[in-house]
Amino acid sequence: MPFFRPFEPLSSAVVPTGGAWIAQVKWDGVRAVAEVSDAGVQIWNRHGRLRTDRYPEIASALRPFRGCAFDGEVVALAQGRPDFYRVLRRERAVTSREIERLVREIPVWYAVFDVVQMSGKWVGDWPLAKRLGWMVEHVSGVEHVLATESEVDTEALFAATKQLGLEGIVCKRVDSTYAPGHRDGRWVKVKHARNAIAAVGGVMYRDGAPNALMLGLFDDQARLIHVGNAGAGRLPHRAWELLVKRVLSHEITLPPFANAPKVVRPCRFAHPVVAVKVRFAEWTPKGTMRHPVLLAELDIPATPAACSFAQADP
Repeated sequence: MPFFRPFEPLSSAVVPTGGAWIAQVKWDGVRAVAEVSDAGVQIWNRHGRLRTDRYPEIASALRPFRGCAFDGEVVALAQGRPDFYRVLRRERAVTSREIERLVREIPVWYAVFDVVQMSGKWVGDWPLAKRLGWMVEHVSGVEHVLATESEVDTEALFAATKQLGLEGIVCKRVDSTYAPGHRDGRWVKVKHARNAIAAVGGVMYRDGAPNALMLGLFDDQARLIHVGNAGAGRLPHRAWELLVKRVLSHEITLPPFANAPKVVRPCRFAHPVVAVKVRFAEWTPKGTMRHPVLLAELDIPATPAACSFAQADP
């Protein structure tokens, strides 16, 4: 079957409860769909880019599942928890030498949470409970593949993920069918923190060194609105240097933001070309991000669609 766009959950501040719902851990990784045919295994990211060569250990593990197609998340671990920056290094590897090195340095797993094709037949119109029953029975115990467990006590799983320092949960109706490329309330994600893809509109300095990126989101009129500043976070020093260099290669004189940010430190402005993923605690009453943390630079252009207020967690 050709590439299919993943079914996406809506964001929610409330954990749904009751017998109509199950909950799964929300993995902090790279969304990926995989299909196994007579020709071999194909793995795509959520944007439809073929990534089979990036994850040879996953492709090898999926080979026995001929005629099947899966939805899941590629994850890498650090201190026992998913680490988005580490898996992004695998996702961005290009040369065969780099891929081989990172396979040794950063092992990954495919956290499968749905199966939409079996024996070459589309089963996305089956109820979720039936699809998950097959998945758990056949996928559990496969090396480099994790069959994501489902819990009926949604609130308990949400509390457990907070205690473990995980991102949150995805709650799904047990009778839900799979709708490729759609987003609706049959699946909802509930997070302990909020995520957004932001455009970088400048760099702030302290003591002569760059120490924060100026973040913006596009409103419905395609105007860039300043929403906060984020430091290097967990990025290694060299990765931070390269990111700042890429941002400043698009330097401009005037701020690109429609709302003039309050600047109390030296800064340099840039065309909003570079996109980054950030995590933040909440929205302030003034519409800015509280405690934004830089997770990684993304390999997508910072377009008004990609970096809109609409895609940011509410």
